[in-house]
Amino acid sequence: TRGATTAIRLTGGAWFDIRHDPARALSIEAGGQRISDIGTRFDILSLAGHVYVAVAEGQVSVAPAPAPADDGPAGAAPVTLGAGHSLAIDTRTNDAQMRAVAPGDVGSWRAGRLVYNDAPLALVAADLSRYGGKTVSVAPDVGARRFSGILAVGKDANPAVELGDLMGLRAVPDGAGLRLAAG
Repeated sequence: TRGATTAIRLTGGAWFDIRHDPARALSIEAGGQRISDIGTRFDILSLAGHVYVAVAEGQVSVAPAPAPADDGPAGAAPVTLGAGHSLAIDTRTNDAQMRAVAPGDVGSWRAGRLVYNDAPLALVAADLSRYGGKTVSVAPDVGARRFSGILAVGKDANPAVELGDLMGLRAVPDGAGLRLAAG
């Protein structure tokens, strides 16, 4: 007998802490990817054409989601991520990169810290837009740059300006937000 599966769609980010129960599985569709789990602690971010999955404990399976009219497999073999690993997918190019991540850094946004390891600048900017209260965009000529580091978010933090300083970029006013551009 197959167990029950709960399916949800996600845009943005979320932390999951799922009790292991082989009779119940969770399936999350984010950015055209299907993340499946039967019990673990993990984080998903789906923004700006990127999907990022990181596992703190247990393991998840990540595969392209089948087309809406298709109930069969999507064609690509699933990737299994265990604790201490992340998968970053550029959904526009289907480029995927698996990396090691400190399990304690997974979901660190819940404590006011955004931790990145070779993340696309466009994804970092989209993430900052979620936490900074104003839109942060990236000029096309710097959008492919990668960022590794920790940014603080919270009441007195200005992470977009800090990111610009760290990467040698200018944070220029752009409507109601900021645009990161070459210095």
